[in-house]
Amino acid sequence: MGSSIIFNAFLVITSIIVIIILSRPKLRKNEHWQAMLTPLSSIVGSGFLIMAPLLASIVGNFSPFIVLGIVLLAYGIGHVIRFNILHVEPRSREGTLSHATKEIEYLGNIALVLAYMVAVAFYLSLLSSFLLNYIDYADLTLERWLTTAIIIFIAVVGYLKGLGGLERLEALSMTMQLAIVVALLIGLGVFGMNFLASDEVLTFTYQERPVHIQIQMLAGALLVVQGFETSRFLGEKYSPEVRVSSMRNAQIISGTLYVVSVLLFMPIVQHIDLMHVELAQIIEATSSAAVMLPLMLIIAALMSQFSAAVADTGGAGGLLNENSNKRLSTRISYVGISVSAVLLVWAVDLMEIITLASRAFATYYLLQTLLALFYCYKDCSVDSRITVLHRIFYGVIAIILLYVIFFAIPAE
Repeated sequence: MGSSIIFNAFLVITSIIVIIILSRPKLRKNEHWQAMLTPLSSIVGSGFLIMAPLLASIVGNFSPFIVLGIVLLAYGIGHVIRFNILHVEPRSREGTLSHATKEIEYLGNIALVLAYMVAVAFYLSLLSSFLLNYIDYADLTLERWLTTAIIIFIAVVGYLKGLGGLERLEALSMTMQLAIVVALLIGLGVFGMNFLASDEVLTFTYQERPVHIQIQMLAGALLVVQGFETSRFLGEKYSPEVRVSSMRNAQIISGTLYVVSVLLFMPIVQHIDLMHVELAQIIEATSSAAVMLPLMLIIAALMSQFSAAVADTGGAGGLLNENSNKRLSTRISYVGISVSAVLLVWAVDLMEIITLASRAFATYYLLQTLLALFYCYKDCSVDSRITVLHRIFYGVIAIILLYVIFFAIPAE
């Protein structure tokens, strides 16, 4: 009993120490850290807690290998977007891209802005739903009003304070989230070591499905690690080099967190009902590792959805600003995105339309890949074209994304 109290206190103290470290003025004022917050918030917020049970419900023991593949594929797509930031974006601003290349870029931006509108509404609706369910006061109308209030709050901050204001919101929520994630990984790590020392064996009870159905579900899981593309639309404040570097770092950090968390979650996840996975179930199950973890993860779950919504609002605002040739300021764009999200909250069943948002993100990634290929054939000089290896790599990514668009299905 005494050791349990000491361990729980240790986890809380660890979180506080991480908060203090991440709140240091020197770090908060670091340009690369600020630029990394938006993509990092969006990636981690998209599905950090749900990834392990989601994969376990599809492939069981193979989950750690599958998440590694998903993270590597996402990093490959990020490589494409980083290429476009450095090479296509300057030519686009100069207005010297060929007509075909410009059309592909424009179509991709349309797909992404629609996806962002839905994503913001979805994340915050999920936040409201979880909070109201946790306090045992579930009501659809109240959920919509709470979601609307949060969206309005984000819109007001974005309009009055601009990108810097949104980044401060991200910094606050991301600091708390990362602090809790560190404590979570320590708690799960200790639990995992005790599990390995015992005679128990991992056993998962999940629905047996044909291999092609499993692949279709895993194709949909790719979009759980979505969010790195937000770096593409922070050009109002950061140089291409800073955005490329910060995006790469955000993907490496978040990818490591996803792989390690899925691995450490396995002993916990086997006790969850994988036929009907719910966030509340996952959080409650972590009490096996430490009594304090469920309470800490409730905060992390709320912060993750909030930070992901703020990050996507920032990305969408930059996108609208760019697509309108600066006629729409980013501040007005934040308001426009927020108004659209509010309309979606009141008019649409978001649990159904999120599948369309996933396809919209995949479509954007596909068009970004085609944009890089078209640029190298139509716009750049012969001596600066990408290598054959890069063309094959981009082609493989395009084929995978086509499969996601047409065949991905949500996990049941």
